[in-house]
Amino acid sequence: MAAPAVTTTTLPVEYHADMAVDAVHQRLYISDIVTGSVVVTDFDGRVTRTLTGLPGAADLVLSPDARTLYVALSRGDAIAAVNTATYRTTARYGTGAGTAPVRMALVDSTLWFAYGDQWESNLGSLTLGAGPQVRLAQLPDGTWPGPPMLVSAPNAPGLVIAADQHSTAGTVTVYDVTSGSPVVRATQNNPGGISDVGDLALSPDGRTLFAVSGAPYHHLAFRLADLSVEHIYPTDAYPDAVAVAPSQIVDLDPGSGLDLRPHGLAWSPDGSRLFALTGDYGVALTLHVIDV
Repeated sequence: MAAPAVTTTTLPVEYHADMAVDAVHQRLYISDIVTGSVVVTDFDGRVTRTLTGLPGAADLVLSPDARTLYVALSRGDAIAAVNTATYRTTARYGTGAGTAPVRMALVDSTLWFAYGDQWESNLGSLTLGAGPQVRLAQLPDGTWPGPPMLVSAPNAPGLVIAADQHSTAGTVTVYDVTSGSPVVRATQNNPGGISDVGDLALSPDGRTLFAVSGAPYHHLAFRLADLSVEHIYPTDAYPDAVAVAPSQIVDLDPGSGLDLRPHGLAWSPDGSRLFALTGDYGVALTLHVIDV
């Protein structure tokens, strides 16, 4: 089988917090928490725009119709709504002084966000639409040692999955949020031996959760219903990122010396392109578009 075609682009940022893939406009959005910006590229990796004035730009969530990009402003105590046609910020939803929202997940018309610092971290919600409403402190105090990583997907309706990034407890919790408040459906400390979680992804059918951390040295697949281990995928030391597409396996050539960024992989929805971010700290990041 022929090797996949790869296009590389040097980006105008040295750090990234999140990526969002826009299949409608054939774009990739990359947030930089340090410069408070979002880099926009096309699906071939060409930089087309840099959105600025987004202090502490962290997690990105795209609306289902791809008309709005939501940006967690960890240094602005707000969530910004950016019109993807005009690139203008159409709204800033304040989340409260000192909240510093950093992680987000969208379920139906509600944005769930992780905020706060250390054991004062918590989960909040922003109900979108007419009369948007912010609700803080949705969990008991001391639930998380830092804002947890969040993931959701339409194929796992009504669920928000949270994972501990800040301690060796490596807690993973599945919340049912259909009532408007998070209810624990399943939770495990160190499932499969995992510690501080580096990345999460859901399978296309919404039944399996994939996770990586600095240790153990493999990717883990969990049954979402009870977080039991379904499969172990051996990897090299210190796995950084995970992304899932149907019927696709891509070898990023661990012998090449590429330094994959944590949380630095994303697939196009049709599985035809894999986007990978590499780079050392203090050096401009490189975007690799792998056409499979």
